[in-house]
Amino acid sequence: MCLRLRETDAVRWIGAVRLPLALTVRPWADLYTGPERSLFWTVRLWAEGRAEPRVLSTDALRCFARANRLDRLRREIDVLVARAGAEERR
Repeated sequence: MCLRLRETDAVRWIGAVRLPLALTVRPWADLYTGPERSLFWTVRLWAEGRAEPRVLSTDALRCFARANRLDRLRREIDVLVARAGAEERR
């Protein structure tokens, strides 16, 4: 189950990518635009035996992809960020 915030005028869901953390662990990272058009990602990560929601920046996800040589993931992140920019210009 993905963590999805309720969309309001201030928060809009843009899209999601899968994060390959381990062979069988691939949580969704959801991109949102927040107040003042800020971008943030939400991911549910395991901590102390249960899934905990975390908020990440685009830079943190790009750094993860770069460090792990996940070029496809970097491209998927860039596509969603570009989509967010296109929606902002509307």
